[in-house]
Amino acid sequence: MTLKRLLCVTFAALAAVPVAAFALVKPLRVVAPTLVPGILCIKDTLCTDDAANFDAARTLYREGYAMARNAVGPFRDTPRVVFCSTTACAQAFGIGGQAAQTVGDFGVIVAPRGWKPFYLAHELIHYRQAEVLGNLAVATRPRWLIEGMAYSLSGDPRHPLTEPFEQWRAQFDAWHASIGAQNIWAAARNVR
Repeated sequence: MTLKRLLCVTFAALAAVPVAAFALVKPLRVVAPTLVPGILCIKDTLCTDDAANFDAARTLYREGYAMARNAVGPFRDTPRVVFCSTTACAQAFGIGGQAAQTVGDFGVIVAPRGWKPFYLAHELIHYRQAEVLGNLAVATRPRWLIEGMAYSLSGDPRHPLTEPFEQWRAQFDAWHASIGAQNIWAAARNVR
């Protein structure tokens, strides 16, 4: 194989990786939501599948964002959120029966049942975790820290949660109380 041909094959293979990821790992579609049929964005960070819902989505974004910011500090970047008003939209992003899903520090997808401030605040706390701790840390740190923080600090009104979520929230609350005045992110970096 000639060097030119090898370079062409290598380039083609590398170019195919993002396309394959976008097609096969549906939540990654939050990176470029307007490539999903029917998704409209009024700005880069606020998208929905129904233009009639933009005002409701904008209001919910503001409420959830304020709750999360007040709980875990200011965001480095403005999170992108796709608000799905239909099950078909949620399925296009591959979030199944979840109320919402955060894809690291790439964005958040909200399913029809997730249009509540505490759900969005929960997911935005995960987004902030990815910003501060890193995407790998969010995937590998203890679930009581990652999920417990989101359930506790989002003001989730459901008591008790199903297990193991209620246990994780309680474990996070105990840890959070134990760190005193220490910065939550500095303390979280030391949890393994």
